[in-house]
Amino acid sequence: MAKRQVLKITPVLITLNVLVLLFIMGFYLFRLVKYYRLENKPNENGTVLLVDEIKKKQSYLDETKGLVYNEETKMYKYKGDVNDNYISYSGQLFRIISIDENFSIKAISENNVTLLYPGFENGYTKSYVNKWLNESDEKYSGVYEKSLINNKSLLEETLFCEDSIDDLTNITCDKVNKDNRITMLSLYDYKEAGGKDSFLNTGESYNLGSLNGENLNYFVTDEGEISLNQKSSRAITVKPVVTFVGQTELLGGNGKKNSPYIIEKHDIKTAGDMYVGNYAKIDNYTYRVVEVLEDKVKLALDGVLNESEEKKVELAFGGSNSAYTTSNTVGKYLNKTFLDKLSIKDKVVSSDWYIATISLAKMDYTVVKSSKVNAKVGMLTLGDMYIQEVGNAFTILRGMEATNMINVINENGNFFADTISAKYNIRPAFYIKYDTNVASGNGTKEDPFVLGGNDAKETKEE
Repeated sequence: MAKRQVLKITPVLITLNVLVLLFIMGFYLFRLVKYYRLENKPNENGTVLLVDEIKKKQSYLDETKGLVYNEETKMYKYKGDVNDNYISYSGQLFRIISIDENFSIKAISENNVTLLYPGFENGYTKSYVNKWLNESDEKYSGVYEKSLINNKSLLEETLFCEDSIDDLTNITCDKVNKDNRITMLSLYDYKEAGGKDSFLNTGESYNLGSLNGENLNYFVTDEGEISLNQKSSRAITVKPVVTFVGQTELLGGNGKKNSPYIIEKHDIKTAGDMYVGNYAKIDNYTYRVVEVLEDKVKLALDGVLNESEEKKVELAFGGSNSAYTTSNTVGKYLNKTFLDKLSIKDKVVSSDWYIATISLAKMDYTVVKSSKVNAKVGMLTLGDMYIQEVGNAFTILRGMEATNMINVINENGNFFADTISAKYNIRPAFYIKYDTNVASGNGTKEDPFVLGGNDAKETKEE
């Protein structure tokens, strides 16, 4: 029987193998440290850019969800049901959608911000919605853009897929519009994020800017499905899409909902320092900031007036027609009974409230500006921020068909015309002086700013 030979590994061979392993480990450790430093190094001025923080979250193992990078398009896109793409800007919460090859960051408002007749008959670009979103030379344009603080330095033009879509199995993005800073979400972006299986399915219905061949717009249902508005004359909710510049500085936050990325902050000492979208408390009521002007700030009740804890104020609009005045039933109640109880009524500024009638032939929100009444307390109308948030309540938007019709916001958050003799709840709105003191709070719904000077501050502390 042959004798088996035993292979002997010499000490030299062992040493060589160890050296090779050490070299490989050192090489990859060096690369790891090198690229970590490249990814995490601050700018020359010592700041941290938002885009650099976001890119750290790139998904490598599963490219069907998370922040996914496409080598061909050089774009990062959030896909699926993610929870770390929140950003707070100008008093509003946004969700980051994508980062393009120039590191510009596209994001969509977490919530609907208004209710408008869209005017899509001549396409998206010429619509009333586009005019309301973007400031231009046209009078009363850019209501939304003007509400955003530092928008000239923080925002740039937003890429919008303007393809006409008739086949939902073939959603394309061949026609790209980059003429506006603010847009609505396109069908293409909704599809790219994962549709109903993505973070863009919020459980709340909202409208898209994409149109079909008949200029009817698509919307997302409560279940995340895509549907088509069958009437061009129906008012729609608006959820804006913005694009932050690539050099946007990160000031705080980690992208989670309870700690969104922060890109702008300043001291808030007076009402004029507040953001549109903030919440403010006066007496026992919480209000929403709906407009900030150079000398005054517009507030609207975040709810409806109550007679008691169990009973809401319910009145008929009153008067001989639907034109709001301080002498009809609702107007008299607001400018006498309600105003007299307001602890800071000396801070309330007499202002114009727009009461013109729109028509089926021209449903542009700017039409209401052609007639006005002066009063200290009014209600919201077409084109106002957050008008859709409180249901079963009067607006001061007059009905189109008859002089005795007034529009209310129904339980579904849309306009509904009823007679001036019908009873509804009351949601007051008023302007306060720009220098009204902010005593405390952080502007959230859970911890609203407390307005009213030293007395308000002492009341909260007690």
